Amino acid sequence: MRPPIHLCVDGHSICGPCFEKSYQCHVCKKEFAQIRPMVLESLANKVLFPCTNAGCPKHATLPMLEKHTPHCQYRVINCFMARVYGECNWEGRAGEWMDHCFIEHKQRVTELPFITVKDKWDAKRTEPVLNYFLLKCYEKIFNVYQIYDKRGGRMMWTVLVNDEHADKFYFEIDLFLPNIPSKRIVYRRPCKCEKDADFLEHTQNVYIPVENVFSMLDETESMNFTVRIGEVENLPLLETPTTSESLILLQNDELKTEQS
Repeated sequence: MRPPIHLCVDGHSICGPCFEKSYQCHVCKKEFAQIRPMVLESLANKVLFPCTNAGCPKHATLPMLEKHTPHCQYRVINCFMARVYGECNWEGRAGEWMDHCFIEHKQRVTELPFITVKDKWDAKRTEPVLNYFLLKCYEKIFNVYQIYDKRGGRMMWTVLVNDEHADKFYFEIDLFLPNIPSKRIVYRRPCKCEKDADFLEHTQNVYIPVENVFSMLDETESMNFTVRIGEVENLPLLETPTTSESLILLQNDELKTEQS
């Protein structure tokens, strides 16, 4: 029974959701009182309750359980690959899903901090999510989404990680043509937390206009791209020259040009 808890005139208690859809006590059929059982609510917030997912040993207060339950490794889920590719009927505990993916979806999961993809363009496909990959690295699970925004005329990539400090990691999208090294598109963006409900609207995703993507299709009309994951702390800081330094560099370049 989660607070807020209510009472009827005879002292029977009822939880908040049931109170909202009831007009009388379920036990004695009498009306509700205007007082609340503050002692009972205080106890409810202090007692350690078990997680409702079968097999989970977790015991915590109700506020803590509300945060734990949606991410519990014992909760039963369906394989997310089926939502994107429609080819898997697996159902099981969330903690066992990665093992299932490494067995049944080998081409879409890796334990390396990068994955290289050759994906044939299908103009008839209507689903917005074109590809979904899992990268298990840095002791985290990174979820890679490639989404086609047909209305906006752009391709989008984003990477989610189950870490509240997701901005400690970054991802790179490297779109290339295998036999033409001069044609290449590279973007770098910070990763985002899985709990970010509006991650698709985030301005820090990688967006590439569709016409630019089409210009990078190879002879088989396939996109070739690499997704890399890295730690922000290992990135070198770029030092921008001051105005005076820039002028010196420019003058040196002009002098070299005159001498040549």
